[in-house]
Amino acid sequence: MKLSTYLCALALACSTAAASEEQELKFGLGGAFIVQDEGYKGVGNETEFVPAIAVEYGNFRLLGPYASYTFYKSENFEIAATGMLRLDGYEQSDDVLFSGMEDRDMSFDFGFEAEIDTDFGEFGVKYTQDVTSTHEGYEASLSYGIPMRVKKGRIMPYIAANFASEDLADYYYGVRRSEATAKRAFYEVDSATNFEIGISSDWFFGKNHMIKADASYTAFDSTIKDSPLVDKSGTFQLLLGYVYVF
Repeated sequence: MKLSTYLCALALACSTAAASEEQELKFGLGGAFIVQDEGYKGVGNETEFVPAIAVEYGNFRLLGPYASYTFYKSENFEIAATGMLRLDGYEQSDDVLFSGMEDRDMSFDFGFEAEIDTDFGEFGVKYTQDVTSTHEGYEASLSYGIPMRVKKGRIMPYIAANFASEDLADYYYGVRRSEATAKRAFYEVDSATNFEIGISSDWFFGKNHMIKADASYTAFDSTIKDSPLVDKSGTFQLLLGYVYVF
């Protein structure tokens, strides 16, 4: 569920590692190992390697499925338009759990995000909406983090509240009437607010090397926990990534 979020974080870290003249073209190449448990019944932990190509030019950033354009920026505040592939979903062949269910596909979500830097930490607001008529929903997030500078990088513990609309939550965790069986009851998921806690870290070695290490846990809203597809109270994600900036 969080793969696109982590790729976004890698993009921001790559941008920091490549800091130079504003209009200079910057290019980075790397990837990340991601260990995650999405909470689906019987599926367990999954480990993936995700390659990443990063491009930055002026206010535009691109990393794999994530892109953003910052159209307003001051010393402590910025607003950006964002677009990303939501890499959630599953196919019937992924596990016997999904046998007889329609595939849940990835979507392209577009929206806006804002970040405010204060003496008390960083506050973030984000809104994205499906523009491909896949889940036809939206997600809104509020976050707060405390960045701490260290000798070779930055560590930031954070908390976040992520609100998923009914259409979004039901698409990935609901069971349609046509998919119901004796062991898998029909279930509609309401809108859900999931709470996340984690720590993000970026480590820089010279001008060209960046290592990113993150860990987080997201607690499910009760409407997701009660789904017959779910047997856990939340999800966890671990990430170890590397980007080389040319």
